[in-house]
Amino acid sequence: MQKIRVGIVGYGNLGKAVEDLVLQDNRFDLVCIFSKRNIKSVNAKTDFYENLHKYKNKIDILFLCGGSSSNLFEQALDCLKNFNTIDAFDTHKKIAQHIKNCNKAALQNNTIAFCCFGWDPGLFSLMRVLFKSLNKQTFTTWGKGVSQGHTEAIKNIKGVTDALQFTIPNQKQIRQIKCGKSVKNLNLHSRLCYVVADKNMQKYIANKIVNMPHYFKGYNTKVVFVNNSKLLKLKTFCHQGQVFTPKNELCFSLKTKSNPHITASVMLCYASLVKKFKKQQNFGAYSILDIPLSVFGESKEM
Repeated sequence: MQKIRVGIVGYGNLGKAVEDLVLQDNRFDLVCIFSKRNIKSVNAKTDFYENLHKYKNKIDILFLCGGSSSNLFEQALDCLKNFNTIDAFDTHKKIAQHIKNCNKAALQNNTIAFCCFGWDPGLFSLMRVLFKSLNKQTFTTWGKGVSQGHTEAIKNIKGVTDALQFTIPNQKQIRQIKCGKSVKNLNLHSRLCYVVADKNMQKYIANKIVNMPHYFKGYNTKVVFVNNSKLLKLKTFCHQGQVFTPKNELCFSLKTKSNPHITASVMLCYASLVKKFKKQQNFGAYSILDIPLSVFGESKEM
């Protein structure tokens, strides 16, 4: 069986996790890793993003591993001119527009875009729709854990050297909901931001963080400035979350030691469909909600 030829765009935590899993999966052949930076990998060929067009017809699908708060919104449209793509775009309030934009670009170029494939959005999206279809009020919580997307959003602020953003669930309110009690002034999360930055920039940076739309504005957000050694001690890839209904009647939970790897696992799962979609000329953009599980074949667990 001919392998699926893969390219990776972006070589941060997610890009490295995709590389790790692709190299262990005999369905895929890693052609090249692309970045705007000068990067090196001991396992794969690397090249600059500006040379991506030279690989047209040599790659079946690109894994877009850039940050949602920076260039992914536009980069996906650029890549869809010549390639099929899969991404883990996770700015929830922009998801509908992202899929709409990708669908238009994919249909114009006869390509395929798998959009927002991670654990949330992604696996949790499936659970929310399923629970709500049963006429259940549904809640989602994340953490305690480091959010890749929120951390990357902080790092993009001028003057920030490094950062970590911990999402912390409000356990008191969660317990009340799971006991069937109503909660006033619902605020299920707080956000704790550890930031390394020049002292002269700290006031500016703190203000930019707490007022950042789609990420921190409207949340109980605390910004703590630390040095590099302190931040290094705090670094972790662990994360967790759950989708649940009142009285905990229905609950789907995730607890992972590697946020990037669980996201990469979902991406690989759906990227394996690219040849099937191309053969059937199913061009356009798809979210996880658009793809029935039956495409993976009949399960013996039924």
